[in-house]
Amino acid sequence: MSVISVVGAQWGDEGKGRIVDYLATDADIVIRYQGGDNAGHTVVNDIGKFALHIIPSGIFNENTTSIVGAGTVVNFDTMAKELEAIPEKFWPNLLIDYRAHLIFPFHCLLDGAEEGMRSQSQKVGTTKRGIGPCYSDKATRNGIRAVDILDEENLRTRLTMLLNLKNRELSYYGLQTFTVDEMMGLCAKWKARFGSQIQDTLPIIREAVESGRKILLEGQLGIMRDLDWGIYPYSTSSNPTSGGAVNTSGISPRKLDEVIGVAKAYSTSVGGGPFPTELEDEDGLKLRTIGGEFGATTGRPRRCGWFDAVAADYSCYLNGFTAVAITKLDVLDTFEEIKVCTAYRIDGDIVTQLPETSFQQRAVPIYETFDGWMSDTTNARKWEDLPVNAQKYVRALEKLIGAPVKYISVGPERDQIIVM
Repeated sequence: MSVISVVGAQWGDEGKGRIVDYLATDADIVIRYQGGDNAGHTVVNDIGKFALHIIPSGIFNENTTSIVGAGTVVNFDTMAKELEAIPEKFWPNLLIDYRAHLIFPFHCLLDGAEEGMRSQSQKVGTTKRGIGPCYSDKATRNGIRAVDILDEENLRTRLTMLLNLKNRELSYYGLQTFTVDEMMGLCAKWKARFGSQIQDTLPIIREAVESGRKILLEGQLGIMRDLDWGIYPYSTSSNPTSGGAVNTSGISPRKLDEVIGVAKAYSTSVGGGPFPTELEDEDGLKLRTIGGEFGATTGRPRRCGWFDAVAADYSCYLNGFTAVAITKLDVLDTFEEIKVCTAYRIDGDIVTQLPETSFQQRAVPIYETFDGWMSDTTNARKWEDLPVNAQKYVRALEKLIGAPVKYISVGPERDQIIVM
């Protein structure tokens, strides 16, 4: 059928889980290709409401294989807790690739300590889940992978090497240190729980690709938090782009058929760094309240603002969107006026292409104003059901982003979606 990458077009929290859950109803494989449990996907379906953090959003289809891919970092303790909230009949659907790296308690401690050492203006806004330190160990080739816990002798050798480094860092911050035996015991518990699900998933993925089956690639966060192309250093430690998707899922770029960019009808961000359209007024509070804009992982209130078309155009170019999903259009139902940022003013110059982080921090948004529709859209199920002004707004976003809108979400339920 096809290989589809679903990516975040903004700062994360765009509703990717909701779109993946919808598309997964007839998917053969869903691969979570990067990130860890530091950000969540909220999924609402006929089974219930779930906040997923590391488990792929396709888990609720009994005919779908859900894979936590090679590019992820996994804390098996939090994965176990997450599974407890999911009906047991879906558990066998889950596989963890051999190559995924593992998050240990010392990674979480160091994450918090490193954030604490940063000045207020340089704080990343980390969730302290150990993501960055784990990816750092991966990059320096000191990390522990899922496959390592299946081989006790090799595991002990690698843990000994790693703890020699980590305990020095922990001691520097005055934190608890760990023994090899303690971590061996933790890994034994993880092996007993997940050992049978830790597999080389590449043969499974390759067979699916070569057989023409439907595969969804699910990322975490959005391009504005990408390690290379996002608002560094206020970024995540991996690449939540379509390029990152094929690299870490084990699928050739030539096999990618669709790239669906997911964007809210406005903008939100959790964590530090520039956010040019942020509203610290009644409109911002109204967006947060109506949209329920609180982090699925931490519960932190999200920063809210008007749609940033400069950032969305940048995202479309870098990811190569073939289509766009607009989520939470219904949140704008009671706004008399709606604004869209179409350019920035930076040091007196008008800028229409997204600049580097330090320039974004000085950016003043230039807005185009649209008339609101002041009517309920939550019952709309086809394009014609939307108010005329809502249609005009969507068409304007489509033109500004640079890719056709294919899906419009008007509520959290699986059926509250318009397919164009």
